[in-house]
Amino acid sequence: MINLYCKHHHKDYQKICLKTFGSKPLCKECEEIYNYSTDRTDKCIFIETKTFCSACPRQCYKINIKNKVKQIMSFSGKIMLIYHPIIALKHIFVMIKHNFIKNKKLDFKGII
Repeated sequence: MINLYCKHHHKDYQKICLKTFGSKPLCKECEEIYNYSTDRTDKCIFIETKTFCSACPRQCYKINIKNKVKQIMSFSGKIMLIYHPIIALKHIFVMIKHNFIKNKKLDFKGII
């Protein structure tokens, strides 16, 4: 997702390439966000039970990076169906499943 964002928002990303992500280069700003997010994921104690960072009970991202990641996800999510339709549909399915389970838990709490 960060590749799509970098490609469409940082026109000179190939010129200032510092890292190759697969075969796609990233600019310095996107590389920092990528490294930060992978570092957070590697150190996450909830990684075995959670689906997405947005569903995590502990928000470990810095506010400015969290907002940037939201911006990246918002942009990339819209065009993922074109570039990677299977991954996008799988992500949507897991989000719907997570929200369904979350809402069921809320319903049961209200009954008891």
